[in-house]
Amino acid sequence: MSVSPLSFAAAPDAPTMVAHGFSTRLGGVSPGVFHANNMHDKKGDSKENVTENRRRFLTALGLDPGGLFIVEQVHGIDILDVDELVPGQTVELEYDGLVTTRPGFTLGVTTADCLPVLLAARNGRAVAALHAGWRGLAAGILTRGIEAVCSRASCDPGDLWAAVGPGISSCCFEIGQEVVETFLANGFPDPFFHASASGRPHGDLPGMAAWNLTRDGVVQVHQLGGCTFCESGKYYSFRRDGWPNGLLLSVIGIRGARQESTR
Repeated sequence: MSVSPLSFAAAPDAPTMVAHGFSTRLGGVSPGVFHANNMHDKKGDSKENVTENRRRFLTALGLDPGGLFIVEQVHGIDILDVDELVPGQTVELEYDGLVTTRPGFTLGVTTADCLPVLLAARNGRAVAALHAGWRGLAAGILTRGIEAVCSRASCDPGDLWAAVGPGISSCCFEIGQEVVETFLANGFPDPFFHASASGRPHGDLPGMAAWNLTRDGVVQVHQLGGCTFCESGKYYSFRRDGWPNGLLLSVIGIRGARQESTR
C-alpha cells in the first residue's frame, strides 16, 4: 500500500476545546482518479481505502474516527442535530448540515467545488459543519447554521468562530445569469459577480459566504482560500474532472470522550 504524506489545513484561533480540519487530496491510499486521499466510497473507490484515509486524517486532528457523522448532501438548507444518534446511522439521510453539543462526535461534510463551512461557539458548547453549494448558500444554509449553533450554545452570533474552507473560486466559477438573479433576489450584493472575457458571469462563492456570515453577526470569520478547480494537484473538482472523482472531507468536533445516546 503506497501512502503519500498527509496534507490538510486548519483555520486559526479556533476555540481550544474544538478540533477541526480541511482535507486535501494528498496523503491517502486511494489509487487512480481517486489519488490519493479520497474521503467518500460511493463514487467508485473501495470502502477499505476510504476508511483508512478518514482514519489517518481524523487521527492527525485528534478526533475519533469512530465518532464521524456524514449525511447524503442534497444542496438544500436542512440541518440535522445528531446528539441523539449514533455514527453510521446518518449516512443515507438527506441533509446539508450537522450540529452537535456532544464531545467526541465528529461532524463531516464532503465537497469537490462546493464550500465547506465550519462553525463553533466560543464557549465550546456547540459546533456545526455545513455544505454550501450555490443553491444552499443562496437559500440560507449559513443563516440556518448560525441559528442552530447559537440556540444550542446559548450565545449570540458575535460569539461564534467560523471557517470557510477551500472551494471553487471566482476565477473558475462560471455561472448562468439565472444563478446571479437567484443570489440577488436573496439579498447578496452585485459586486460579488463579474463578467469574464467570454462575457459569461462569474461568482465569488467564498466571498459571498464570508459576507453572509458577517451580515448575520459573526465577527470571527476565516477564509482559507484555495481554488479546487485551479489546484488539481491539491484538490478534487467535479467541474474540472466530472465523475468518477474523489471528495474532500471537512470536519469539526468538540474535544472529549464520546458518549453515545442510549436510544
